[in-house]
Amino acid sequence: MTSTKDTRRVIVTGAFTNIGAAVARVLLERGRQVHTLTGRCPADPATPITRAPLHFERLHLVRELEGADALVNTYWIRLPMAGRSFEGAVANSRLLFDAAREAGVGRVVHISVCNAPEGRNLAYYRGKADVEDILRDTGLPHTILRPTLVVSHRDVLTNNIVWLLRRFPVFLLPGCGRARLQPILLDETARIIADAVDETGSRVADLAGPEAYTFREWVALLAESAKLRRLLIPAPSSLALLAVSLLGLLLSDVILSRQELQGLQQELLLSSEPPAGKASVRAWLLESGHSLGRRYMNDRRRHFGADRHKPLG
Repeated sequence: MTSTKDTRRVIVTGAFTNIGAAVARVLLERGRQVHTLTGRCPADPATPITRAPLHFERLHLVRELEGADALVNTYWIRLPMAGRSFEGAVANSRLLFDAAREAGVGRVVHISVCNAPEGRNLAYYRGKADVEDILRDTGLPHTILRPTLVVSHRDVLTNNIVWLLRRFPVFLLPGCGRARLQPILLDETARIIADAVDETGSRVADLAGPEAYTFREWVALLAESAKLRRLLIPAPSSLALLAVSLLGLLLSDVILSRQELQGLQQELLLSSEPPAGKASVRAWLLESGHSLGRRYMNDRRRHFGADRHKPLG
């Protein structure tokens, strides 16, 4: 008996970035045809992933989405910068979902953020919650997945914390580091997202791993994984934010924004649901931490500077 190739076509926004690239790899392994809408080039010119620009123009989007069985949407912005805003990202998302409906896409798997509705006092989370509402209103079958902190070698926050630990003997813990977070590994995140392509109906779920940490415990684990001994000093949040903001000026980047810190302190990276991930983030870090933080990941340059067209995954 011979197996037949699964020829169903899946559109992935950002298939050459961190989460999108991991999802695309899983889909390819499962025999799917993957087409991406992106502004980046592939790491491998021979990739079977076809691509087109992610232009937020209705006719272009409808044309690119036609014939797709599913859309996996990872599009969003981390910070308002270079003329981009969260309001603009919401409007772009509305255009994308309307085009998916017009093109007859069978299903949307949308990547949101944990506790999006609960974080509406913060622009990032409010925008994410608004996009969830827009998707529901389309009537398209959908799965909305809400990751906490997705950890990998290309995770900007984790990598840059280790970079700081490698270069400074002390680390300031905002608010004494008591806020909790619940990370999940990238590989598990990608598998769960790819599984959702085959679901029916609509649902919303958090994506979090089995372990929760205070921020102090998280930084201590990152230091241990990199085999570093560092002094972790509790500090007022305003002082810790001032320190990283001044360093960010030297690096021409935003290491951590005020709203990102507020989201951490509101424990928006902590899920109230049973963990979707099963793998130990701690075990992965202790095995892989030696390679983290070897160079600083400049998010401004990666998205708006010389690296904006390079692959991130």
